[in-house]
Amino acid sequence: MRIESMVPDPGESARVLIVEDEIHSRRFLRELLQEEPGVLIVGEATNGTEGADMVTTLRPDLVFLDIQMPEMDAFEMVANVGLEHMPVLIVATAFAEYALRAYEIEALDYLCKPFDRARLHASLARYFRFKKRALAATKDLSPSNRRVWRRRLAIKEDSAVRFVPVERILWVEAANKYVVVRTADRSYVSRQTIQSIVEELSPEHFVRTSRSIVVRKNAVSEVRPLFQGDHLILLIDGTELALSRNYRELFYSEMAR
Repeated sequence: MRIESMVPDPGESARVLIVEDEIHSRRFLRELLQEEPGVLIVGEATNGTEGADMVTTLRPDLVFLDIQMPEMDAFEMVANVGLEHMPVLIVATAFAEYALRAYEIEALDYLCKPFDRARLHASLARYFRFKKRALAATKDLSPSNRRVWRRRLAIKEDSAVRFVPVERILWVEAANKYVVVRTADRSYVSRQTIQSIVEELSPEHFVRTSRSIVVRKNAVSEVRPLFQGDHLILLIDGTELALSRNYRELFYSEMAR
């Protein structure tokens, strides 16, 4: 089904495709999107097969994509179209733990069902920020305008300064007045603040799981739900770390980037 609507500001617009098999969720998402300025809904698909066809024919800027669908799920749909040909994706799921897989299809963000107006608005705001950054990057690729993240981290340990390659860091944890930086083969203990270390780590590769813990994204192998909204993160070296419920949404969102 193709849909057209008015666009208040063409300069700040997004041509949106909805791919959602649940009729009530699809209708509610449509209603929420129609309240958002700058959104032009160009089509709705009820399954992954229709969605793949519409991505090719309608060429939307942004796709709201349900993860679990009959016939062809989100991952099969993206594989069918080809990741390199996909527009920006915001995925939707009724189960927060499934959102972790969104990073496999390079989703910009994820939404938990039932849809929430404020969360949807924040997700669209993220898309428009992403769009502006992408446009700015194409206009000016000067190295002086790009943040260069450190390749080695200088860690003050006892009377020495250790230089640790960033790609070796698995996680960082604040413990009382100390910070523990963990690699695959050893730990470094320093009196530096965790914030001073986090500021040197690229958010493309690291994400907070609580106020006191930061992990390397590709070191995460599994997330398991616990009680009262908390989750347990299992790293590739077998380490188990807590995922605070206050950081859960941020974590899944950043892992999906």
